[in-house]
Amino acid sequence: MILQYTFSPYHWIYMLVGGIVFFVVHLFIAKYMHKDAIKREIQNSEFWLIIGFFLGIFGLLLYIFVRKNYEERT
Repeated sequence: MILQYTFSPYHWIYMLVGGIVFFVVHLFIAKYMHKDAIKREIQNSEFWLIIGFFLGIFGLLLYIFVRKNYEERT
């Protein structure tokens, strides 16, 4: 038996809004990580920008563990 499921127009709207929210959240995480890496004078701040954008919350957790090795510059 093959299950057939058709998407209503609302499903596509929810997926579009969810995708936009997902993109914006990853963008803010990447921006925060990059600014903090620059403030701490980490040499590869662009690397953390890319990691933050593609991994999102997991990249942020990784960065939080790694940044303890660097002092915050004011």
